[in-house]
Amino acid sequence: MALGTLTVNEARDGFLCDGKPWFWLADTCWSAFTSITLEDWDYYLTRRAEQGINTLQINTLPQWDRCRPDLGIYPYASEDGTTFDWENPNAAYWERAREMCRTAVAHGIRPALVLMWCNYVPGTWGSAIAERFGAPTMPLDEVRRHVERVVSYLDEFEPVYVVTGDTDWKSEECLPYYEAALAAVCELAPTRLRTMHINRANRTIPEPFVDRLDFYMYQPGHNALAQDEAWKLPQDIAAAYPRKPMINSEPCYEMMGASRHVYVRFNAENCRASAWAGMLAGACAGVTYGAHGIWNWQTSLSRGSALGEGFDAPFRWQEALQLPGVWDFGMIPQLLDALGCRSLVPAQDELADDREQIRVAHNTAERPTYVVYMPRATALKLSVALEGYTARAIDLEQKHVAHLPVTVEEGATRVVQHPFTGDALIVLEPRA
Repeated sequence: MALGTLTVNEARDGFLCDGKPWFWLADTCWSAFTSITLEDWDYYLTRRAEQGINTLQINTLPQWDRCRPDLGIYPYASEDGTTFDWENPNAAYWERAREMCRTAVAHGIRPALVLMWCNYVPGTWGSAIAERFGAPTMPLDEVRRHVERVVSYLDEFEPVYVVTGDTDWKSEECLPYYEAALAAVCELAPTRLRTMHINRANRTIPEPFVDRLDFYMYQPGHNALAQDEAWKLPQDIAAAYPRKPMINSEPCYEMMGASRHVYVRFNAENCRASAWAGMLAGACAGVTYGAHGIWNWQTSLSRGSALGEGFDAPFRWQEALQLPGVWDFGMIPQLLDALGCRSLVPAQDELADDREQIRVAHNTAERPTYVVYMPRATALKLSVALEGYTARAIDLEQKHVAHLPVTVEEGATRVVQHPFTGDALIVLEPRA
C-alpha cells in the first residue's frame, strides 16, 4: 500500500498528499521500535486507524525515558540499552523496524521518524541527563552512517524525517551533529518532508537550518503553568520565520502528570484546549495527540524509566489506548472540512475581550466563517460587524449543538453565552 507523496500547499499553511489536502493527525509513539511486540503493534495500529490517526511520531533510537523493561532489541550492539557500540549495528532491530513500518502503512498510517533525539547529541539538556547515567552521546562521525541506515531500511515507507528530537540548542556544540543529520537526509531522501522537533516553549531555529525545513513543529508540552504556549508559540514562530506549515507536535498528553511533579493530570479537555488554541493561532496544518503510557509504552511489568522520569506514573498502554481524548482529535479535520475551514487565518485582533484563552480565526472566503474556541461559557463579542451571520455552539465534550442569537450594534457583533458547561467552538457563518 502506498500512502502517497506529501508536499506543502501553495498557501504554505498545510499539506497535500498526491495533490489533495491532507491534515497531519499524529500520535506520539516514541518508543515503538524498542518496546512493542508485533502482536501488540497490530492491535495498537488497528485502534489508532479507527480513531483517525494517520501519522506516528517514532524515535529511531531508544527513547531515553521509555519504560523499562523493554524488549531488549536495540539498533546498535548494547548490553543494557543505555551504552551502544555505534560501529556495530543490529540488523535484527532494523529489520523489525522495517516490518513495523510496513504494518503501519498497511493500516494507512505514515511514520514520522526522529533521527537524533537530544540525549544522543552533546550540548543539549538531554545529553546532560544521559551523562549522569553513564550514557554517552553518538560520535559525530557516526551521525551520517545512522541516517544512511534509517533511509536504507525505512525510506520505502514514504516517511517524514524529523531531524531533531526535543532539542534546545543549549550550546553550539550540538549544531554540527544536526547539520550532519540534516545534510545527509536532504541528500539521501530529497523528496521527503523534513522538520525539527524542538523542546517545550522553544521558539528558536538556528538560521542555517531554516531554509531546508519544509514545516515547523513546536511544543507547548506538559508544564501546567504554561499552557498558554499553545497559542503564543505559533504566533512568535510565524512572526520570526518564513511562512511554512506549523504543527503543535507535542501538546499536553492525556493523563500525563504535569512536569516538575506538579500534582496535576491533564485530561481530555486540557488536550483539546491546546489543540484548538494552536490551530486558531495559525498552526492549522495538523496536530499531534499523546497519551501517557503509549509514548513510553507502560506495561504491567514496567518498573520505571530507562534514564529517569519527569512525570507521575503512566497508565498501562492498554488503558492509555482507550483514553477518550483521541476521539476529539480525530474529529478536528472532519469539523474543519465540514465548515470549509481547512485554511485558517488568526483573527485575534477582532476579539473584543482581553481573555486571550478565547481564540479566534476565520477561513479565507470573501465572507469568512469564524471559528472561536471558548474554554468556558461566556458571551462573545467581536469588533467587526457580521451582518447576516448565524451562530452555533458545538459542545466539544458531549458533541451537542446549540443555535445562538447574534446581534450587531455599533460595528460590533455579540453572541450570547452558550449553554454548555465545558469547552465549545462558536461558529459564525454567513446565511446562505
